[in-house]
Amino acid sequence: MDFQYSPEQLQLINEVASFAKKESAALARDYEDKSIFPRGLHKKIGQRGWTGPIVPKAYGGMGKGALEYCIIMEELSKELITGPQTSVQLEKMLLSFGTERQKRLYLPKLASGEYVAAFAISEPQVGSSFKNLQTTAKKDNGFYIINGKKSHINLAGDADILMVFTRTDIGLTCILVDRDTPGVRFEKRDPLGMRTLPVYDIFLEECRVPGDHLLGEEGKGLAAFLTTFNLSRIGNASTLIGFARGCLEHAVSYARDRRVGDSRVVDFQGIQWLLAEMVAELEAARLIRDRAALAEDVGIEHTLDTSISKLLAAEVAEKIVSRAFSLTGSYACYRESPFDRYWREIKTLQVAGGSSEIMKNTIAREILRSYKF
Repeated sequence: MDFQYSPEQLQLINEVASFAKKESAALARDYEDKSIFPRGLHKKIGQRGWTGPIVPKAYGGMGKGALEYCIIMEELSKELITGPQTSVQLEKMLLSFGTERQKRLYLPKLASGEYVAAFAISEPQVGSSFKNLQTTAKKDNGFYIINGKKSHINLAGDADILMVFTRTDIGLTCILVDRDTPGVRFEKRDPLGMRTLPVYDIFLEECRVPGDHLLGEEGKGLAAFLTTFNLSRIGNASTLIGFARGCLEHAVSYARDRRVGDSRVVDFQGIQWLLAEMVAELEAARLIRDRAALAEDVGIEHTLDTSISKLLAAEVAEKIVSRAFSLTGSYACYRESPFDRYWREIKTLQVAGGSSEIMKNTIAREILRSYKF
């Protein structure tokens, strides 16, 4: 295992970090307050190729892998900028199961940032389990007629293409639905965090979709989902790590300058121990994330690593944002400080993409199935 990033990866880190630092200052707080997706900024990210890290160059992407994707997600999230998580999920599914027509139609637009994707699984009574999925798709003269409701879907009303998981007579099926398809309606929600990824409920009422929008095979929707969920987890882990780094950077910067009597806050041993613990745990989370990304790129089974990565990143991020209050005191208690938003983003993402409890269940299952002690 090589613990060093390549020169190209280091250059990517510097480029994304520099871009994110500059753009975050110009990003109006209105986007967060009003829960608006910053599409213009997403297009800027796409113009640099960063919305298509895993897309082959033949389809307009970077032609890179999971580690580059993680770098992009982490460095953008450090500055509280929305990364291309949902678009990369669709890119992965298209590369694995899409027809050549679907790839040529969607991949260049996703990779350039022109298109945004949304991932529609959850329903009012269905969270992480597909077993009770209620949305249905019936065949009708070369079309699918979709009926159902999806809940808590990031970017649904902003996306150009929806990945809708349904039930057909054969079983779980994934169908690509264009946003402006008749019969699709959106209702915006008001989430606590991740507000620049607006949340919607989707209502699908006699929604008529061409049969060639089927992604993969009918009844094989689980296979389509499984091909992306490990990549999705390390993307979420990278976002949490980015949040943790940004939060810690702000807290340490404040504590370096804040004086208590003749000493700075960072001069006290108790504070130094907090810093040591936070950085040690953060680096451990980054290492398991990088190992999971490497496994994704070389095709090694990595469900255990990706689950551990999401779990550790979520726990470390929560610890860091909580301890930021110990480092900064009353400064952290005001909304004009950055910690309000870091706290809300981290708490929201702990649940999104698989809660810590689900990650623990998966980790335990993998341990009992094949782990070598």
